[in-house]
Amino acid sequence: MLLDRILFADKTPGLLKKGLDFQSARQLLVANNISNMETPGYKAVDVDFAQQLRQAGVGKGGLNLTTTNSKHVGAQADAVKNMQPEVFEEQDAAKSNGNNVNVDKEMAKLAETQLLYNTIAQAFTKRGSTLRAAVTEIAQ
Repeated sequence: MLLDRILFADKTPGLLKKGLDFQSARQLLVANNISNMETPGYKAVDVDFAQQLRQAGVGKGGLNLTTTNSKHVGAQADAVKNMQPEVFEEQDAAKSNGNNVNVDKEMAKLAETQLLYNTIAQAFTKRGSTLRAAVTEIAQ
């Protein structure tokens, strides 16, 4: 029973999966911003995964509550599981045609997003190899 709780009851896999989903969504938004950098009136958009995690009560600035029963009130795995990217419009100054896409800023966001995606994917892989080592009792 304890082994089941240790291996499968934590929120880490769901959090990592949601992180990959958000980074993928952000990459699509940034690519769309870059492709519309000359479109008159287009406004750049983005998502903020860290802010949404804080609102869900996960990590720094949030209250990490643990519940022992599904009927308890507090932060649940469902808070992260049900998160969807909230797209917001960038508040950068617009050019004369009303477009506010800054290609340098967008390219930096694209690089940041790729690094975060790769980091989360590596964490997922490492978690899997750690669990595999624990089950098979073979050192990594």
